[in-house]
Amino acid sequence: MLTPNDVAKCEQWFDDHGLPYFVEAGHESIRRAFAARVVLLWTGIALVIGVGAGVLAKVANASWPDAVWAAIVSAALVGLLRGARVFRVPLIGRWALAHAWEGRSLLVPLATRALPFLLLFITFLFINTEVWQVASSLSRPLLWSTVAVFVVLAVAFLAPSFDKEISRLGAEVEGERLAASCAGTPVASAAREILDEPHLAREVAGIRLRGLQRNNLLLMLFITQAIQVVSLALIVFTFFVVFGSIAIQPDVIESWVGHAPTYETGGLHLVSNELFSVAVFLSGFAGLYFTVQAVIDQNYRREFFSQIEDDLQRAIGVRKVYVALRAHLADQPPRTT
Repeated sequence: MLTPNDVAKCEQWFDDHGLPYFVEAGHESIRRAFAARVVLLWTGIALVIGVGAGVLAKVANASWPDAVWAAIVSAALVGLLRGARVFRVPLIGRWALAHAWEGRSLLVPLATRALPFLLLFITFLFINTEVWQVASSLSRPLLWSTVAVFVVLAVAFLAPSFDKEISRLGAEVEGERLAASCAGTPVASAAREILDEPHLAREVAGIRLRGLQRNNLLLMLFITQAIQVVSLALIVFTFFVVFGSIAIQPDVIESWVGHAPTYETGGLHLVSNELFSVAVFLSGFAGLYFTVQAVIDQNYRREFFSQIEDDLQRAIGVRKVYVALRAHLADQPPRTT
């Protein structure tokens, strides 16, 4: 017998598995967050905080470009934090982090296939005068903006691939596979009951993921992939910092960039600003390379999706049963006492 308790358990299961957009009640909270009055309020808060940060930076003797950058970053940070709260990104990120840890074994084959050639190629860039001149001439805001461009390109490479996989899996979760995907979830018995009713089974087969649900799965995949890519990029960054500190002497850096290496005030003078900029620039490029490799490497794609495919199918299957449960209960006449 299908009951409202099944729906409640299902919604709790969604939250526990990083799927807040699959809960119908969550859609209303997102719509309220994007009401004109709320958007204007938070825009005003972000502007006030941004202007305040810029004024404080200028009072601290920062240059006008740095003060403007501080204002922009502060306002953007407010917007990002607000967006993360509205879209419940920490909930999704927690699940993706746990799944990425479970799939950490994938880092080894990807690293062994991508790192050797990449390090061989990128090491030549590392000892290239022009790379040092370009990277060291970038201010910190411009350096991180360059890394942000690499991130945008990486997302653009991954999005079509992820969207295609979600569409494929959604079409496969029907019939007996629906019941199998729901095994071990709060709606396992409900899925079997639905399949025993032909008209309900036909209705469930026609249920498809809407925009928010697809975005939820896409965000899960992006975060999972990003954790792996960032891990490899950090390996490259560490390699160049250590290698540069040992092999690139200060007089060589001076001959390349035209001035003596500079260091952060109060630091131990172990890593120069120029070396840090070059390492960040090249590790950002390496992250983009790893992303492209993840898209075109069929072996890695098969291993990556084989580990996460069951979770995606389970999420899609439970969502279908959840929608059917809500429709079934809505059609039932109210109970009389």
